[in-house]
Amino acid sequence: LAEETALLSGTGTPPEITGIYNKASIGSQAKGADPTPSAIYKAFTKVRHTGFAEPSVVFLHPNDWQDIRLLQDGTGNYVWGAPSVVGPETMFGKPVVVTTAATEGTGITGDFAMYSELFRIGGIRLDVTDSHSDYFIYNKQVIRVEERIAAVWYRAAAFCTVTGI
Repeated sequence: LAEETALLSGTGTPPEITGIYNKASIGSQAKGADPTPSAIYKAFTKVRHTGFAEPSVVFLHPNDWQDIRLLQDGTGNYVWGAPSVVGPETMFGKPVVVTTAATEGTGITGDFAMYSELFRIGGIRLDVTDSHSDYFIYNKQVIRVEERIAAVWYRAAAFCTVTGI
């Protein structure tokens, strides 16, 4: 979850990486009066038209996905399928990643497959110790996990936020 949060919302101020929400020059689509799925499709269009890319995924906060998943038509039927069946985790054929690392009220889409890359420098480092204060006496252990990663966003126009969800 910490890694997802960094990749989506990292500020870019060392030691943080620059997450996609904070990447300069990415597109933005306001929801306005549109239903949320329509606003997301308009973001797809911006990625295609301005970024010359094909959106590969949509990231949404669980509360935002809940509102979409519970959309009903005029007769009370659920648009995304009845509650008794497994619903799709897609929008217009693109996978939806539901994560608390996403900013609530702001979805993001883009061509993560072609225009982003994650580099892992070294491996994951894991340290465990009981040698602090009285940790040995009370059988406590401290665990530290760290990794070094770099996120590269090759074409800012290949990504678009959807605000006001």
